[in-house]
Amino acid sequence: MAKFPKEFESLLKTEAFIKLLNSDSLLITELCAIMKILVAASIPFNIIFSPGTRRDAPAIELSIFINPTTTIDFTINLDSGGGIFGGHTT
Repeated sequence: MAKFPKEFESLLKTEAFIKLLNSDSLLITELCAIMKILVAASIPFNIIFSPGTRRDAPAIELSIFINPTTTIDFTINLDSGGGIFGGHTT
């Protein structure tokens, strides 16, 4: 398990991940790049897509599991307005 944090650290340095950390939106190709890196590093993750409703904007939630007690969650809004996963963007 000592190797896992180093792999996650290198993931944090990728261009796609840096954009995810610094932006409210992300291109689907960038999300695919992040998923590819997570799979290659054998880092467990979940992705949930909400197509949106009349009340909520479409959004994607990415959850990355660091260990049994630590998860990092990202909400990627695909349109302006609040998504089903929380938060509002203007």
